[in-house]
Amino acid sequence: MFLAAVGFWNFLGAGVFGFLINLPIVSYYEMGTALTANHGHASMMGVYGMMAVGLALFCLRYIVPEESWSDRLAKISFWSLNIGLAWMVFASLFPLGVLQLYHSVSAGYFEARSLSYLSNQTNTLLEWLRLPGDALFILGGILPILYLAWLGVRRPKAIVGTQKPGDLLLSEIAGAVLDR
Repeated sequence: MFLAAVGFWNFLGAGVFGFLINLPIVSYYEMGTALTANHGHASMMGVYGMMAVGLALFCLRYIVPEESWSDRLAKISFWSLNIGLAWMVFASLFPLGVLQLYHSVSAGYFEARSLSYLSNQTNTLLEWLRLPGDALFILGGILPILYLAWLGVRRPKAIVGTQKPGDLLLSEIAGAVLDR
């Protein structure tokens, strides 16, 4: 599931939002605004973050004993991370970026980066609207992964059937293989 999320966020975060901010005329007015942060969060967490979580869960699946493993926690984590990231992108950073780009074009880049603009009521509200997505991301997305990682450290699978060959030399092992 996490690899499917990598593809989605690669298309949206790196592709669509990356193309949006790299158009020359847009880039002139928006560099360093919330649209840049929108692209950065969607592409970095969406692509590399989801890939890292997917790889971690793949490894943990083989470390944690089956009776302790929870597919339900992995699914909760997947959906919480993706919904939380989408909330951050679409409910907060993208609207902030569009408003800031509009202000940059109409009043100037310096004004769009000024403290008086960045701390106005609309921007403050949009920044607070990010809180539910962040809470979902942390509580529903990160905590289950940390719990599964804790299970991997505290209760690893017992290694069965591995015998060390003792003090055999490499030539003895190669000879035994050739004799077969």
